[in-house]
Amino acid sequence: MLKQKLIISFIILSYFLTEDSSLNYLWPTNTSKTITTLFGEKRSRRFHAGIDVRTYGRIGDKIFAVESGYISRIKISPDGYGKALYLTLDDGNIILYAHIDRYNSEIELLVNKLRINKKSSSLNHFLKKDELRVHKGELLGYCGDTGSLSGPHLHFEIRDPSGHPINPLKSFYSIVDTLRPIAESLAIIPLSNKTYINGLQKYNLFDIEPLIVNNDNNSYKYFIKDTISVIGEFGLGLETHDEINSSPFDFGIYEIELFINNQKQYKINFDKYCFDHDHLIYNELDYYLLEKESRSFHRLFLNENTELDFIDRDSNDGITLDKGYHNLIINVIDNFDNSIQIQGVLKGDIVLSPDIIYDNNNYLIQTSNTNNNLSFYLSTRYENSQKIIPNYKQLDSTLFSFDKPLKPYEVLEIFNKDKGIKSKSTYISFYDYDPYKISGTFELEHINRYININFKENEFSGFNAKLILSGNGKKNIIDLNRYSKNVLSSGLIELNRFEDINQMSIIYDTNPEIIFNKNLYGKIFSSEQESSFKFKNFEIISNKESFNFDSFISIHEDQIDIPKEFIKISNPIIISPNTISFKDYITLKYENKKLIKGGIYQLNEEKEKWIFKGKINSFGQAEIKLFSGGIFCILDEEEKPLIKNIFPNPNSYYNVKEVDKINFNILDVHSKIDYDSIEINLNNQPIYFDYIPYRDLLRADLFNELDSGENILKISIKDNIGNKTNKEIRFFIK
Repeated sequence: MLKQKLIISFIILSYFLTEDSSLNYLWPTNTSKTITTLFGEKRSRRFHAGIDVRTYGRIGDKIFAVESGYISRIKISPDGYGKALYLTLDDGNIILYAHIDRYNSEIELLVNKLRINKKSSSLNHFLKKDELRVHKGELLGYCGDTGSLSGPHLHFEIRDPSGHPINPLKSFYSIVDTLRPIAESLAIIPLSNKTYINGLQKYNLFDIEPLIVNNDNNSYKYFIKDTISVIGEFGLGLETHDEINSSPFDFGIYEIELFINNQKQYKINFDKYCFDHDHLIYNELDYYLLEKESRSFHRLFLNENTELDFIDRDSNDGITLDKGYHNLIINVIDNFDNSIQIQGVLKGDIVLSPDIIYDNNNYLIQTSNTNNNLSFYLSTRYENSQKIIPNYKQLDSTLFSFDKPLKPYEVLEIFNKDKGIKSKSTYISFYDYDPYKISGTFELEHINRYININFKENEFSGFNAKLILSGNGKKNIIDLNRYSKNVLSSGLIELNRFEDINQMSIIYDTNPEIIFNKNLYGKIFSSEQESSFKFKNFEIISNKESFNFDSFISIHEDQIDIPKEFIKISNPIIISPNTISFKDYITLKYENKKLIKGGIYQLNEEKEKWIFKGKINSFGQAEIKLFSGGIFCILDEEEKPLIKNIFPNPNSYYNVKEVDKINFNILDVHSKIDYDSIEINLNNQPIYFDYIPYRDLLRADLFNELDSGENILKISIKDNIGNKTNKEIRFFIK
């Protein structure tokens, strides 16, 4: 019985890490052996280059040398890795420890000397080989929360002698883990304007369901329920994650393989990569779905990312199927060799929507061909309303009679299924709709190399409409298709049709015609040359590396409420698209020579908060780098930074041993602290410090004892917009 209990206890704790005895690296800390983030997971415009070790909110747990070597670099900054330490091992590999609270006493003394010599609190210092030797197991520092993070943890990396990050869990440490990855959704992505997925020219998402046997939720087999119709060139995307025993977190996976008809089409494994390829993360992950759905899909095809080390070079760059049925298999493996297999069926053909004749006097619907696989649902005129099954009778093979529906359930959805393939839905209004009530909004989005324009109706109208793109004597007329109940869509439009276009119009097939117009200010930017585009006081500037492909960039003003604590200098502008990630960056520049103070802010729509991005200089200019579109505004504010909780306390008396440090909190709500502006002087001598934004904490160690008597501490801080706070306090040493 005791033996069984021990075995059970071991399984419960099996997510804990164990060192691989063949390599004999020590675990880097005594804080815990629990991981919160794995190698290769998503970060903003980069891959996660290591693993994060959980500290359970604690600060001060020990960090050890995993093997003997020498300290090769000390880097300190208020953002990024915070206080970081680089240890070059005797085997040539490089270890990075990040977000350190404090180094050991020897390194802290060295840091103080370096700061004094460089006259800077920030450091990026490289040491000579064997200048500072350490031995395996030696204490290097303490876990903390310095730099850019959302809570205390140890970030730990292993890099090869060339400086390329290596997955620590595939070569150096292992986990006893029994849980398989989880498959969630499959995305089918149109790569051509001749591509249709279940009759629609847009992204389509399909649920993936586990095959549960004997109530075991740790499933190996997953399946896609319906056959999927795809014609034209397409790519696949997979939403998946891993789980680890007894851990509350979702993790990234290690490997994905795609097969169609038993032929390998794609393979990726997160083993090792080069930092130069970080910008390719949004070619590996689908940026459109990340922005539109807040969901992470791995793209299972090459798309301007062939140089990314993770991906097999023989992978597909787009798939086109013949009219037959095709078997789809996707294998997913985690870092600990647990695996799943996803199966589905694709057909390179289409099921057309049934032709419908509607008699609105007698609530009769007649189809043009014999079909017993029609499905009917009733809903309201509003998007995402509940669906109910209507009461109807089938009078013959093509004729259906419906009971008069009760409002508000007055919209009928009809679709057809043939051999497991679903057609595009058709929508009918049981009651007449006043065309003067039609209202909606334009949406322009980049889908890979094409543009899609949607008109989103506030209420389902039931009327057909056309899109007209006009400008400089040109007029492009495009029939709109109803892609969902409330969305009329252009489908994928080639970029060259937007050359010199300055207006979009929606014209409804009503009597009289109902027309909606929207001005369009934009330009096609080449991916091969520098270019620019001006809009009032703003200018967009591209370089030769800004785009993966030619892109249409547009700007328009919008009426967006600005919080009362800000002074609005410009109207908010929306830069589109925000559904593609730029290869490098474009520059957003603002110039107003009458302006002496203010900054460029970007709206975080999820948090409904304006985020400072760049300061107006003395010439009335500001510029920032953009990696995608968004909402921007020139704002100012006059709230000064707050300094509080100062130690030593003002006008207080201390014994000399009681004052070995200075610390206080600094806060600025609207534009954050300008790190480079911080100045601390004690008795007219500069004090160098650690700034920890996560805790709004500034602290400095005093390495020399203070003289008895009065001491004067002066603090000066600016926020990023230029508001300044000065503090002067006196305290006394007995």
